[in-house]
Amino acid sequence: MMAAQDPGAMESGRHAISEEEVSALLEKRAAEAAVPFDLSSRRISRTQLPMLEFLCRQFAERAAVTLSGLLSREIGVQFETLQSVPAGDLTAALPQPAAIVALRMKPLPAEAFMSVDPALLLSLLDGFFGGSGRASTGTEAAAAPAAQRFLALIVRSLGVDAIAAWAPIAAIEWELLRQETNPRFAQLGEPRDMLIVAKFTGTYGEHTGPIDWLLPEALLAPIRESLASDGGKPAARPQAPWGPALSAGLQRAQLEARAVLGEARISLGELVRLSPGDIVPIESPQQVLLLAGDVPLYRGKFGVSQGRNALKILTRGAT
Repeated sequence: MMAAQDPGAMESGRHAISEEEVSALLEKRAAEAAVPFDLSSRRISRTQLPMLEFLCRQFAERAAVTLSGLLSREIGVQFETLQSVPAGDLTAALPQPAAIVALRMKPLPAEAFMSVDPALLLSLLDGFFGGSGRASTGTEAAAAPAAQRFLALIVRSLGVDAIAAWAPIAAIEWELLRQETNPRFAQLGEPRDMLIVAKFTGTYGEHTGPIDWLLPEALLAPIRESLASDGGKPAARPQAPWGPALSAGLQRAQLEARAVLGEARISLGELVRLSPGDIVPIESPQQVLLLAGDVPLYRGKFGVSQGRNALKILTRGAT
């Protein structure tokens, strides 16, 4: 059974919105005005972390020298850009097999990662053993033990360069934790966790490939303000002169002083034979030493002033 509707209510609802307003809401142009924006693929502006870009450039210059010395060949390393990428997207984009190294950068929390293009790794390996860098094997050879040992050698060699590059921001250590050839086992983070990807390009002969730092945002959180600075020193804030206040405070400080009126030197045997009533003879000194703790301040002469024991200051210091 349907309930009867109030004609007055229907009339009121009929005038709540006009036909023109309905047409405007349904107008196609309103839908076309919306611009889609993918927050997960945003790029970091260079002005956001300028110090991170600076240290990446420093690392690239040093890394080129280190790798060239390691292979005794000309190796080029160039910093390209910074990106912010979700861990899930990054894991899916990495090649397989991959050449990934997990690193500990103490005292920063979390793990950092370095990824080397497998083809570039094999090309460098060929050059390391005297070849021209034109590796004929496929990238599957990057998972071989020889390639993985060479990858560890590269990462450890670049550790000195990384420590020097990061020195203006933080004194870090560089420790290789493990190597992975399957990106899914690298444990870059939860799929939505963001990583800062510092992209470098390595060049050996005719071959060019990426070398990337994969830095979780949790790793950079403690030093993010330093990375966001432009490297300039903040202007010194004017401070009130502290010298007069310190001097006034020292003048009011209380110090306990003591004077040694006499001393006696006896043997240990004589000491243990003493009994109540025995007298230890001492000679009245010509001068008395005034000390603050164990620090000698003045020498003086013991006497009485206004009915009180007193010390007349004669000289400064212990002599």
